[in-house]
Amino acid sequence: MEERIEVTAARKCSASGSPELLATSVADIMTTRLTTLSPHHTFGEAVQLMANSPFRHFLVINADRTLAGVFSDRDVLRALGRTPNWQAKAVSGVMTRYVVTVNPKTPLSIAAMLMLERRINCLPVVDDDRKVCGILTSTDLLSVYQKMQASLEAAQNGTASLPSSCDRLPAETKEHGYETR
Repeated sequence: MEERIEVTAARKCSASGSPELLATSVADIMTTRLTTLSPHHTFGEAVQLMANSPFRHFLVINADRTLAGVFSDRDVLRALGRTPNWQAKAVSGVMTRYVVTVNPKTPLSIAAMLMLERRINCLPVVDDDRKVCGILTSTDLLSVYQKMQASLEAAQNGTASLPSSCDRLPAETKEHGYETR
């Protein structure tokens, strides 16, 4: 069973009369190209998929595209410690079933608050028909935060722009003891 938080984004009209979003919504930054599992995959298959991909969370989706649960690196750790013969166990027996979800229209501030309050690193995104349409991760939020922070720093420093990637950090970053590798 999933817990669904219903929130709609507030809109305002600009001087031209066109609507503008007050807050960025989940739809603006969620990941829509998903690698998913079915409840019938084995735990061993799911662990292998996780080991061979850069993701820490996989949505487990039923045949009708509704959410069955989430399989995460935390589930792997729990199962390894508690489950005998874990390789043959189905994903449905190990995944997190009770999942907090959001709608694409949910403001990012609400999504971030839910993730902080629940101490979770992803939120499945489901539409009004409860069909999975994406996932919002802590990495997605950090990416937005980095861009916002760079814009604020650029405005404060009077520079036109700052790099949007950690590959091109300002020279003063090394002076403060930070390095990229």
